[in-house]
Amino acid sequence: MYRPAEDTFFMADIIKNYKGNFALEVGIGSGYLTRSLCSNFDFVVGTDINFDSIVYAKSTTLYNYRNKLLICTSLGSALKFKFDLIISNPPYLPNDPQGIGFEDNAVYGGKEGIEFTLQFLNSIPPLIKENGKILLLRSSLSNIKKMDNLIGECFYQQRVLARKNLFFESLEIVELAGIKNSTTSDVHKN
Repeated sequence: MYRPAEDTFFMADIIKNYKGNFALEVGIGSGYLTRSLCSNFDFVVGTDINFDSIVYAKSTTLYNYRNKLLICTSLGSALKFKFDLIISNPPYLPNDPQGIGFEDNAVYGGKEGIEFTLQFLNSIPPLIKENGKILLLRSSLSNIKKMDNLIGECFYQQRVLARKNLFFESLEIVELAGIKNSTTSDVHKN
């Protein structure tokens, strides 16, 4: 389970500016960001592939919130609903090429650090309202250029909302809107 860290607090500062009816967080970890969404949205769904994350968030971080539903699933694959806002602080670090470090799917997003994010973006079209927004966090350590190219093929709008420099990387929060095609199935194949 991913515990709140610099990136979590950075994202929380941004999402507090969003309000609406329905929000989704993909990959809730401890539930910290889901809790922020519960304060500004009528109903919030949180998903995580790690059952322990769901149990932890339900019994601690989100215990007092009645306007949430937590589901153990990969991305949003079990959902058939449209949201005003979808957020994710996905695993974004590139996998360790030497294999020296430990592999933790809560922080490593694939070979280039973007593979999980591309899967996330592929799952979005059936879940976002026409005027909905997507927020995701990314790192300068991942292949941002490739991600930007693929995002440009699938979304009409992309803007960096905030940037934070840490001693070893820069973090960005990106807002996406306006899906160009009804499917982004080619996103993760490139």
